[in-house]
Amino acid sequence: MGGGVRMLFQGILMDCFQKINQERTSSSVYNLLIGKKAIQTIQDARFYHIADYYGIYPGLTKDDYRVQLNHLIELDYFREDNEKKIQITKKGKSWLASCKTNLDGFAGAKYVNVMESFKQRLLLFIQTITNTSKKRYLFIPISDNYEAEQFVKGLYKQYKQRSKEVLQQLYKELEKALSGLSDLEASMFVDRITSFYSYGSSLQQLSQDYQLSIQDCFLILQKGFYRLLSVQEQDNDYPMLKLFTKNLYISDTPLSQTAQLTLRLLHKKHSFKKIMQIRRLKATTIQDHLVEIAMHETDFPFFDYLNSAIYEEIKEIVHSKQTYRLKEIKNNVNPDISYFQIRLALVLYNK
Repeated sequence: MGGGVRMLFQGILMDCFQKINQERTSSSVYNLLIGKKAIQTIQDARFYHIADYYGIYPGLTKDDYRVQLNHLIELDYFREDNEKKIQITKKGKSWLASCKTNLDGFAGAKYVNVMESFKQRLLLFIQTITNTSKKRYLFIPISDNYEAEQFVKGLYKQYKQRSKEVLQQLYKELEKALSGLSDLEASMFVDRITSFYSYGSSLQQLSQDYQLSIQDCFLILQKGFYRLLSVQEQDNDYPMLKLFTKNLYISDTPLSQTAQLTLRLLHKKHSFKKIMQIRRLKATTIQDHLVEIAMHETDFPFFDYLNSAIYEEIKEIVHSKQTYRLKEIKNNVNPDISYFQIRLALVLYNK
């Protein structure tokens, strides 16, 4: 078991803070990992090229996060300044360079809205089909999620007459997909599955069995699910796995509901002021929506809100100062240029 596996969570923290390069406070990475829907967090994920980590650890507590940061500071991998900004040290950079490959395999932003449903559907179906194929119809379901239960009921009805065939196909697909992981990652994934023969190991049990932290075990399992989501999307050899994504919306952090309402008004060619009146929202809120829309819409009309001279001026500061910090950019451009225009220009710059 290499150091990269043993410190997977800490490695992710180091990678994030190295890329952010002291431009955000320590809470920004916490918000990223839990998948906070705030426009600032979604922008950070894009701008600093850490979108693969967006929402990979939704249940992470602030206390556990802080413990890990303090541990890395004690180890001299991190330093924290008075503004709560984290700097990765020379020792941290050296460790990260040697263990970088262990951080591959996450696709947080892409699957943030489907991951939980996919996991629960798949694990509950495996438990159901393995038990019922052995004529065992009374068992305690591993998930009490209503949506997952209804989905599995429907799927089970469809396939119960062919349960043996379905099991063989699912086994074949899982075996092929998991072969793309390391032995440890694949083994832990299998240990987590509840079937007729065995009840899946808890995170605490996995932590003891593999001598890894609970955070590392959770993230290694997540990596397995990202692998399954990825292969079923890219390869037609996974018809069973594909079933578990039915009616789930896979996308790069799609728009929040409130931004979608603003987008509809934008499509109707309403002006900024008119949108404010219709939605009865402050200008800053509509601006947040427009920035969010600009990140996802390929034909967003950037130059309705800033001209090319403004864009070039902002771009020049980003280049010369090597920064995405709004305040620093604002202090170095024409005072008439607004924060809203800077944020839009940064989205365009990163397209």
